[in-house]
Amino acid sequence: MASSASLSLSSLPSEHAISPSMYSLTSLVLPCGDPSSCHKPRRLRSTSRIPTCSAFQKSSHVSRNVHSSGVCGATNSTAALISVDESTLSDEKEPNVLDGAGKVRPPRVIVAGGGIGGLLFALAAKNKGMDVKVFERDLSAIRGEGQYRGPIQIQSNALAALEAVDQSVAEEIMINGCVTGDRINGLVDGISGDWYCKFDTFTPAAEKGLPVTRVISRMTLQKILAEAVGPEIIENNSNVVDFQDHGSKVTVELEDGRKIEGDLLVGADGIWSKVRSKLFGPCDATYSGYTCYTGIADFIPPDIETVGYRVFLGHKQYFVSSDVGYGKMQWYAFYNEPAGGVDEGPKKERLLKLFANWCDGVIDLLIATPEEMILRRDIFDRIPIFNWSKGRTTLLGDSAHAMQPNMGQGGCMAIEDGYQLAVELEKSWKEAAAGGKPIDIVAALKRYEGERVLRVGAIHGMARMAAIMASTYKPYLGVGLGPLEFLTNLRIPHPGRVGGRFFIALFMPIMLDWVLGGNSSKLEGRVPSCRLTDKASGDLKTWFDDDDALERAINAE
Repeated sequence: MASSASLSLSSLPSEHAISPSMYSLTSLVLPCGDPSSCHKPRRLRSTSRIPTCSAFQKSSHVSRNVHSSGVCGATNSTAALISVDESTLSDEKEPNVLDGAGKVRPPRVIVAGGGIGGLLFALAAKNKGMDVKVFERDLSAIRGEGQYRGPIQIQSNALAALEAVDQSVAEEIMINGCVTGDRINGLVDGISGDWYCKFDTFTPAAEKGLPVTRVISRMTLQKILAEAVGPEIIENNSNVVDFQDHGSKVTVELEDGRKIEGDLLVGADGIWSKVRSKLFGPCDATYSGYTCYTGIADFIPPDIETVGYRVFLGHKQYFVSSDVGYGKMQWYAFYNEPAGGVDEGPKKERLLKLFANWCDGVIDLLIATPEEMILRRDIFDRIPIFNWSKGRTTLLGDSAHAMQPNMGQGGCMAIEDGYQLAVELEKSWKEAAAGGKPIDIVAALKRYEGERVLRVGAIHGMARMAAIMASTYKPYLGVGLGPLEFLTNLRIPHPGRVGGRFFIALFMPIMLDWVLGGNSSKLEGRVPSCRLTDKASGDLKTWFDDDDALERAINAE
């Protein structure tokens, strides 16, 4: 194919497409008027290794096309495409109206980037009957790269958005995930291991009929989404390097020289987005001040049935651990130092020195982690912007609002973005069909932006604040004061620790309620529901209120 060729989406070759595989679903969903009326069997935790996932292998499972007939939370099934015009857009004065009959065809959507946000939006657009094509530079995350970055937390707000997009896909993701929101989560002192503040992520979900927070292998999540979107829609090894907005259409240029035309472009190409740079000009990402080591260990702590994840607080360093199922724990170690550092020796050896005097919950995990399972990366985010769109091009996920990982909401916000963008495009499409006029793409993108900017900006700010709080924690007077360090021997509680604990206890429930449930009212067609697998222990409230009761539960007394 000549490099100068100009194609419409429907005439693209399939030579770069990924191969599909099949799945079956077994999760049960029930109507939920009173979350306390739902019961679940005791959680069973596999100690086997995380199964290898590959979008290039056929599965032995029977069928993944099990839609939620008669099941609460069901969403619209895939809409039939409406007379898709396979010609190019070059000579059309009204590119969103078919000739003759004047029937409005589906918008032709180009997505730059096949990460979680791009794939979720593509699935939502496909299910609404749009003509969508995803161009991804490298799907190695599905082939296995993602296992080293480890699992990703999908919180209640994102799981609900997934249900609104595709109930069967959401169920498949939840089946493959490990529930953590049904246990104690929170902050502990990094040295002593004592609880500083506990988080209740279960109640906000249960009260609103939302799925409970889970973690899932990043490559498994991306694989499920890619297979649901379909190999005919995703083109691998295809990097969008440039684009032009002609007013009535957009043309994107791929790295191999091909040019593709569509009605709009969605930049879902991550924190280093080429689309964002072209749209608003180059702008450096912001270094957080912290480098992050991450690893996965074959390790089952004694409190596995009572604790989901913990943040171990320290001064200019902090540590996060989470159960990820299959007998594994994931951890992140954050340390304050300049960007661009390189480890001259073993990473594990350095970490054991940096956290030498920390509690067993940290040291045991580090010791249990093989050196080859430890990676290092610097943490960046982007300053929030309040204009994501220009003309027929918009941004989604990290390309619009890359945030620090401390809230576990980066991927969740991308999922919410994808749902909302598809909703706004469908609204404009329906309005155009009713009036027999071109689809107002620009208006749809502006509505999408307006629905998302404030919520995303607030959560972006919370993520930054969480990093500051986790890394400036001082249990006693004298910590971090150099010559006055001896004051720590007096064990005088630091005023910031006392005040911070009061502030967190007062405002954390309000914040969690808004973050986890604040978007649920916007999810069209989703019915509140609860699952047998999402029932917390009857002792959960006691564990929140009584540290001694939690300790007795851990020790099986």
